[in-house]
Amino acid sequence: MKTVIIGGIAGGLSAASQIKREDRGAQVIVLEKSGDVSYAACGMPYNLFYKDKPVEDLYALNLDMIRKERGIDYRQHQEAISIDPVRKEVTVVDLMNAREYRESYDFLVYVTGNKPIRLSLPGFDDNGVFYFKTLDDTRLVKNIIYEKAPANALLVGSGYTNLELTDVLYNMKITPVILEKSATILPSYAEEIRAKVLEKIAEKGIRLHTNVDIIEKKGTVVRTTAGDFDANMVVVSIGVKPNTELFSVAGGELGVAGAVKVDRFLRTNIPDIFAAGDCAEHYVRQLGINGYMPLGPVANKQGRLVGSNIVNSNAMKMFYGIDQTAVFKFFDLTVATTGLSERQLRENGANYLKIHVDTPTRGAFPGGGTMRVLLLFEKGTGLLLGGQMIGQDVVAKRLDVIATAIYKQMTVFELAELDLSYSPLYSPVWDPLLIAANKAVKEV
Repeated sequence: MKTVIIGGIAGGLSAASQIKREDRGAQVIVLEKSGDVSYAACGMPYNLFYKDKPVEDLYALNLDMIRKERGIDYRQHQEAISIDPVRKEVTVVDLMNAREYRESYDFLVYVTGNKPIRLSLPGFDDNGVFYFKTLDDTRLVKNIIYEKAPANALLVGSGYTNLELTDVLYNMKITPVILEKSATILPSYAEEIRAKVLEKIAEKGIRLHTNVDIIEKKGTVVRTTAGDFDANMVVVSIGVKPNTELFSVAGGELGVAGAVKVDRFLRTNIPDIFAAGDCAEHYVRQLGINGYMPLGPVANKQGRLVGSNIVNSNAMKMFYGIDQTAVFKFFDLTVATTGLSERQLRENGANYLKIHVDTPTRGAFPGGGTMRVLLLFEKGTGLLLGGQMIGQDVVAKRLDVIATAIYKQMTVFELAELDLSYSPLYSPVWDPLLIAANKAVKEV
């Protein structure tokens, strides 16, 4: 059995590893366009702090381990340029040696990830504009920071990436300015959570401009509807789109957000071709339909399942789905969400209620902080629909408790009865989750 995998980052390496794990004799070829191997992209902003720490430290595995220990034919600088589903061949360009060749397959895994949405405006194609998406982007930004010592940076877009960069650059004494086209930031978060992020932005004296349209960039000056901004460095992060052109040209069907349409087994409409990760759809369990939420853990889970389904083609398993769990750091705050957002609940006509509480994170013990817990739940039944948190100290792991509760379709009544651990070092006598759940119980 021969499997060719187009894309060697999270989903690609996971698929390759799973195939070799279950069938050591299988032939697995990974075609990776870049010169890197699978890496932890979420660690990129924080690598900027360390001048002498190579970005390669973000690699999940080194190349020797991939090739020798796992037995994967991992090929860097190899660009797949066409897929022939009839002949079951991929045409590949070896970018280092400028040669073209064809690779046959029994199964093909399409895991090409996504790419940043670019600004097609005058001046935004110069070398002073960065799209912080890949390790090469990190190398370029890092070089600018340590070689040119910029005094300020203009961040176009206010999503997770640019908010994390705001934190990092601010702490590196580089003044960040954020420009956002929409009326507000973090649209998937409830107003009660978003307000705390905006408070932190104001507390730090960071300039945030919303309802802004970009006009052009001339030299170091970016012209906008909110005025002109002089910037030593510009980072554009206004969203991503699935990298699907190669698949689409081959007759592949696209779905939500232009991602590769997949079934619950992660098969595409083309026989013997699977797709996973940031280029593919993601089944949203609570909605019972496919969505698109590109995150590393999802890519790894889907990739591993694809590998297993290829080896066990007569006994494939379905991808269970996602509950849209995500978290990011913003200065001393952790911001996290799981389950359905308030916007999704409104769009689907849900009869829901919402509560939030503000509590300390620890008992009578030095340190800790405060946090806000917000719960979304069904009126009448108390079924947990979503949860969001923001605050200091242990936020992410508490959010994971809510993610687990949503996965098991628990109610706020059941959440209130959880036997959570207590020590003043880690929690008040009544954990913030229990306080929130008990308040929700009173509202149902």
